[in-house]
Amino acid sequence: MTDDSEVPSGADLEVIKIAVNSLYLSLGFLLKYIEETNDKDVAIAARNALLENLKNGNIDFAIMEDRKTYDFVVSVVERLEIPET
Repeated sequence: MTDDSEVPSGADLEVIKIAVNSLYLSLGFLLKYIEETNDKDVAIAARNALLENLKNGNIDFAIMEDRKTYDFVVSVVERLEIPET
């Protein structure tokens, strides 16, 4: 598998926005799926673990090198809905 983690040079800003929004909706879908197939506590734990690992640098992303990008990514994850308990 190749490492495609870099945004291709010359990528259009609209394409990047679509990708970010798609990933946000995909994460939301995943949390909803976990909630429906397991329970709400598992979905809450998954979201919190993702956020904690992003903040602690346990997920090795290049976003850690740029504070503005890091803050943006963390804010997107923080906006993920927490299932109602």
